[in-house]
Amino acid sequence: MSPLPWYDVTGPPAGPPVVLLHAFPLSSTVFDRLRRHLDGSRVVRVDLPGLGRSAPAAVGEPSVAAMADAVVAVLDAEGVERAVVLGVSTGGYVALELAARHPDRVSGLVLGSTTTRVIEPDVPAQRRALADELDATGDLDALVKGADAGLGRTALREQPTLLPLLQEVVAASDPVGVAWVARAVAGRRDTTADLAAYDGPVLLLFGDEDTETPPVRAAEMAAARGARATRTVVLARTGHLTVLERPLQAAAALLDMVG
Repeated sequence: MSPLPWYDVTGPPAGPPVVLLHAFPLSSTVFDRLRRHLDGSRVVRVDLPGLGRSAPAAVGEPSVAAMADAVVAVLDAEGVERAVVLGVSTGGYVALELAARHPDRVSGLVLGSTTTRVIEPDVPAQRRALADELDATGDLDALVKGADAGLGRTALREQPTLLPLLQEVVAASDPVGVAWVARAVAGRRDTTADLAAYDGPVLLLFGDEDTETPPVRAAEMAAARGARATRTVVLARTGHLTVLERPLQAAAALLDMVG
């Protein structure tokens, strides 16, 4: 059995479980501000395999499915039968795969700044090229310099501490693990049909300043859901990392889902 990814659990043991899955190439550190506003919930933060304190990856061949199964292994270890799963960006890919593979473990989906389609910002050829470059050089400098893409223009101007935080997280990453995740993302599949088939409630959480995954992606996913329960929240003056830029507003939307 592969070792569990790094994770931590906070909140009351009897509280409603919430699982937080972060973006590439970051770690669950981006949820520190959000977690302060989730009083009463049992919050499980996971560093996705290959990233943060879970690097390097040790769950086999690179795939989003392997990442989803690693999250389920964490739930098993903590005795969590069902949880609301929040996935941001790449974490959204994992959340969707988890719901497709283990629908009985997901009581609700919160999909933040993500997409079901195999398109930008994670174009497969570009992610494979990044993985090859990391294998050859181990140099994370380009990713560190590109960390500003995770923030909206308002956050960059009004919250100057956020960009150095992201840069620090990326710089501390293991290039081997980052390359593994890049290949996993490059090999992901279109999950539009899985989102449409998911029986539980879905919240789509986006920022209106997000240039990586703009709100039109939320509209596409809402349309795919048809008549199934779906709510869309677009936060004003907010970029890609809604949970970091606007933790209070993101928490309120999430807690509304948790009930």
